[in-house]
Amino acid sequence: MSDLSVWQQAAIDSDLTIELPTGVPLFFRLIKAGEFCMGSRGYKGDEEPVHRVVISHDFFLGTFLVTQEQYRAVAECCSNLDESDPSDFKGARRPVETVSWHDATAFCDWLTADIGSELNVAAGLPTEAQWEFACRGGRQTEYYSGDGEETLAQVGWFGENSGGETHDVDERDEKHPLGLHGMHGNVWEWCHDDWDANAYRKRPDGVEDPVCTGGDEHQLRVLRGGSWFNSAVRCRSAYRLGHDAGLRFGYDGFRVCLVRSPAATDSGAKKERE
Repeated sequence: MSDLSVWQQAAIDSDLTIELPTGVPLFFRLIKAGEFCMGSRGYKGDEEPVHRVVISHDFFLGTFLVTQEQYRAVAECCSNLDESDPSDFKGARRPVETVSWHDATAFCDWLTADIGSELNVAAGLPTEAQWEFACRGGRQTEYYSGDGEETLAQVGWFGENSGGETHDVDERDEKHPLGLHGMHGNVWEWCHDDWDANAYRKRPDGVEDPVCTGGDEHQLRVLRGGSWFNSAVRCRSAYRLGHDAGLRFGYDGFRVCLVRSPAATDSGAKKERE
């Protein structure tokens, strides 16, 4: 058994690492293009119909939810973020929460401006198709770990096991197929898309990576993954939620998605500062 901590192992396994102004790293895993069956049947109407989605381009997704120390490092440099320490549950490696969709987007915009040209990437929130594709990791079960509440309890913090609070993003040594952590529970994850309860009914089977078509003025946005506050059913891979983009709750956070041009290599990179 490895003597390395979960954080240390994530650093080794990272496909791309960005170093923030304070030296705190952001780890990313490469998610290869592919296709999957999005949604579920027999749970909620907004999850139906199950339909095939093509993820046409590789992308990078944060290994972990954005932590409080990572958020603080950017907020202290970003004029569009009002508060550097907004979270209700304090802890450097706990996920940042009590952040709005606009806060999460501002964080990503700052990253793009800071490292985008050097690494040939754009940072943003994942589309809900990207999020579900990555969360499932090639599996069609309720959770990537299997079906039923007992399997969720092995990989996620939710209402029955969280103790009424968030937990460090690296507290558990997970075995996600794509090397991700915390895709179920802990905090909800803001996604890029406008919220539409009927979105799936409007899509043909085999649709290519649907993306948000609205501007920042659209007030309802998608969240995924469930939280420390929720029941197991709300932490399922297919569960969808819509909130006002300006709301801030102690169970809403985010992770960063990176996309880049084909000219960039897939070997990974690290932002070094003097």
